[in-house]
Amino acid sequence: MQCNFRNPILAPGRVLTLLALALALGACARHVEHPPLEVTFLPQRGDFLSNGGDQLSLEEITAMAKGKDYILIGEGHTNGCDHNIQQRVLAALAASDAPPAVGLEMVSVDMQPVLNDFCKGQVEVDGLEEELQWSTRWGYPFSLFRGLFELAQRHSLPVAGLNVPTQVTRKIAREGMDALTDEERAFLPSEIVPPSNDQVAFLDEVFAQHEARNAADPVQRERFHLVQSIWDSKMAEEAVRLRKQYEWPVLVIAGGGHVENGWGIARRIRRFDPGARILIIMPWRGGEFDGKSGDALFYCPESYESRMGALLTATGYGGLLVERVQRESRADKAGLRPGDVLLEAGGVQLDHLFDLHMAGFKVHEKNAELVFTVRRGRESFPVSVGKLGQRSPGSASAKHPASGPVDKKNDTGKEDK
Repeated sequence: MQCNFRNPILAPGRVLTLLALALALGACARHVEHPPLEVTFLPQRGDFLSNGGDQLSLEEITAMAKGKDYILIGEGHTNGCDHNIQQRVLAALAASDAPPAVGLEMVSVDMQPVLNDFCKGQVEVDGLEEELQWSTRWGYPFSLFRGLFELAQRHSLPVAGLNVPTQVTRKIAREGMDALTDEERAFLPSEIVPPSNDQVAFLDEVFAQHEARNAADPVQRERFHLVQSIWDSKMAEEAVRLRKQYEWPVLVIAGGGHVENGWGIARRIRRFDPGARILIIMPWRGGEFDGKSGDALFYCPESYESRMGALLTATGYGGLLVERVQRESRADKAGLRPGDVLLEAGGVQLDHLFDLHMAGFKVHEKNAELVFTVRRGRESFPVSVGKLGQRSPGSASAKHPASGPVDKKNDTGKEDK
């Protein structure tokens, strides 16, 4: 039997048609530049990351802390997620074979007798807020920090205040070092270590954002740098003292600006305790990933419970997300709803919580209403919360009327650097 194989021959017109289609598809599939892979997973609030962007467990964080002399955790003082992370880490360390002593930026050294009485069981957690004069000296809600003290009490951990009393640093900022009395000078660190070049650039950036200061005034700039160096040096000195006193590792909890990149407290610890083994754990807010800020990180987006009655969170992709609204609150009456995104206010684009602080300052200076541009689904519309510091009868767009102002101009969760 003979088999005949036929070679298919395409007509010239069909060949041209297929060629044109291939060229068209090639044009659609043009090369796309992809950014470097920074984070290897989509983090959920509270997840830990390595400084290379890989996911870590709490057990792995605890293993990283083993053998370290100092564990530094940076925070945003108003971020509830940050405080939850601190308490998870402290609980894990307290249950390990090397429990830590705890050093707090939030308490100044002159209040150490109160903490000593607390450690002896003579002051209960319920009494600490009043005994430490928390609302006037620190100001941020005690409820955010309460869990730390409960863990310290449960595990019998030493607790120390690390900071210089605020009345001393405020006096330096206003009048300079020469204005201090001998009693006030006694609270200063034995050595004030100046900032590194990298930290100077960071501090200048922070200084320029303080609307109450004149960035062009060299005296104000010098005092700002001096106060920051006093804070970092004193907290480092006290952390070293605490370690030598108990021969335990020391967990230091302080604002992120004192911890990130090792520029602040860590650099001074190495000065006072050469060879110190330090672990730095920093929050990551989303967006661009900066693994250099710490040895390990945790994902907690910028978040703040506004006095308007709304939980606001920076998305990392532009805008502040309204995550929660309290019934009958000012945010509720203004027309804000969970899921809304605040895009702009007072001519300021809202990418971070600090942007809202700047917007509030601008409209406060102009004695104008604070008007948000709100995105809800595919729709955008204005919402006014009135003039800051005043009650307003309500004057938003006809579609979404608003009433009730923000309580005051700094009602935006500006983080301490």
